[in-house]
Amino acid sequence: MACLSARGSSNGELLRRASAAAREHDGQFYAVFVDSPRTRFGNAEVKALIEDVILASYLGARIVWLESSDMVGALLQFASQSRVGRVFVTRNRPSQFPLLFRRAVYPDLLSRANGLRIDVVGFERGKLTSR
Repeated sequence: MACLSARGSSNGELLRRASAAAREHDGQFYAVFVDSPRTRFGNAEVKALIEDVILASYLGARIVWLESSDMVGALLQFASQSRVGRVFVTRNRPSQFPLLFRRAVYPDLLSRANGLRIDVVGFERGKLTSR
């Protein structure tokens, strides 16, 4: 399962790694985006998400769009229901002016993902960290 992010750059590397892992293990590949009811997107973010969904579809993903104020909870619930064993998530670069109430998904996912392998695609191209 690849967890798409609307913030930052493209999710291309994330999608390619998740797709390769699904093929390697003959598993289902999901590209999942969780939207908070309060989220607002700019034109650049919408365009990037559309491009990511097109790439995910090309790579054979089932596209899933979830809406929840508990993003990590929604991801974990979907993973459990779909019998997902491995989750790929990006670690976006910190912004110069971080939003006070917005948290990155990956730290919470790492701490709450009992029994799931979490692969964090990091800052550098090709760097991958696993839990």
